[in-house]
Amino acid sequence: MTGEKEKMTFRLINIYIAKKFLTKFLQIAFGFSLLIFFINLLDALEKIRETSAPFYIAMAMAFVKIPDFLNDVAASLVLISAITTFFLFSSRSEITIIRASGISLWEIIFPVASSAFFLGIFWITIFGPVSIQMSKKFNSLESRYVKNEMREVVAPQNGIWLKQTNVENPDEELLIQAKKVYQKNLELDDVTIWFFDADNSFYKKINAQKMFMLENSWSLEDVILNEGDKLNKKLDRLSIPTNLEADFVMQKIVNNFQDPKLFSAFQLPTLIKNLSSAGFNSRKFKVHFYSLIGQPILFLAMSLIACFFGLNHIRNQSAVLMIFLGIVTGLALYITASIITALGASGLVSVFASTWLVALICLAIGILLIYQKEHF
Repeated sequence: MTGEKEKMTFRLINIYIAKKFLTKFLQIAFGFSLLIFFINLLDALEKIRETSAPFYIAMAMAFVKIPDFLNDVAASLVLISAITTFFLFSSRSEITIIRASGISLWEIIFPVASSAFFLGIFWITIFGPVSIQMSKKFNSLESRYVKNEMREVVAPQNGIWLKQTNVENPDEELLIQAKKVYQKNLELDDVTIWFFDADNSFYKKINAQKMFMLENSWSLEDVILNEGDKLNKKLDRLSIPTNLEADFVMQKIVNNFQDPKLFSAFQLPTLIKNLSSAGFNSRKFKVHFYSLIGQPILFLAMSLIACFFGLNHIRNQSAVLMIFLGIVTGLALYITASIITALGASGLVSVFASTWLVALICLAIGILLIYQKEHF
C-alpha cells in the first residue's frame, strides 16, 4: 500500500514539474511572439507604405511571420524556459522539499527532459508544417500587395541560370538567364539567351519578356534579336528547340534557389530522392532534414544544461550569475550548432557531423553537467 502511495506521489510530482515547464515555455514563447509581431509590423508597414494595401494586410504579414521566427529560436526558448522553471523551484524551496522525500536529481529532471523531447517531436511533426504554410502565406501576401504578383515566384538576386545544348547545332551551347520564374506553369520572365559556337565563342543574343516551356521547345514572347547585322530586331514570338524537360528544370530551380525551410520533414525524403535521381546535389536538403530529426535530442540537451545552471540555492549569491552563464552557454552551443549546420550545407563538413554529431555532443555535455551536479 505504501509503495502504491509512493508511486502516486512520484507521478503527481512529475506531472506538476512538467506542467510548470510547459506553462513557462508557452508564456515565454508568447512573449517573444508578441515582441516579434510588433517588429514585423513595423517592417510590413514600411513595405506597404507606397502601396494601396490596407492596414490589416500589414498586420496579417506580421502575424504569419511569427512561426518562422519561433522555429529559429525554438531550442533557445526551451533553454530559457527550463532555466526559469528550475530557478523558480529553487527560489520557493520546492526542490529541497522534493529531494528530502528521497527523489534524486535525475528523477527531478526527468519530467522536464521528457517534456522537452516530446516538444521537439511536436515541433517537427505539427508546428513545422504549420510554420511552412504560414511562411508561404507571407510570401503570397508580399507578392500580391508589395510586389504586385499573384503567383508563387522564384526571383533570386542574380537570376536563374540554365544551360542546354543547341538542338539545331549539337556542337553549340545556349546559356539562359531569367530574372524570375513562376513555378505553376514554368513561366520565365525577363529572359536573356546567349548562343556559343563550337569554339565557345559568343555569336548571338536573344532577349524576351516571357518564355514558356512547351514540349521539346521554348516559346518566347516580345523578343529582341541581336545577331550579326540584325541588331535589336523585334519579333512577337520565337520558338527555340530544347532537350531539357520540365521536371528537370523545376528540380534544378528547387535545388539551387528554394529555401530548404519551405519543406517539412514529411516532404524532404521524397524531394531528396528525386533530386538525387536527377543528378542534383541534395546536400542542403539532407542537412536540413537531419537537423529537423535531431531537434528532439537538441531540446532534451538544452533542458539538461538548463538544470545545471538553474538549480541553485536561492541564498547562493552566484545564483543569478549561474542563470546568466546558463543562458550564454546554451545560446553559444546553439549558435555553434547553427554555424556547423551551415558549413554542412555548404559541403565543408559532413552531413553526419553537422547534424547528428552536434546534437549528440550537446546531449553529452548536458549529461556530464548533471552528473557533476549530482555527485560533487
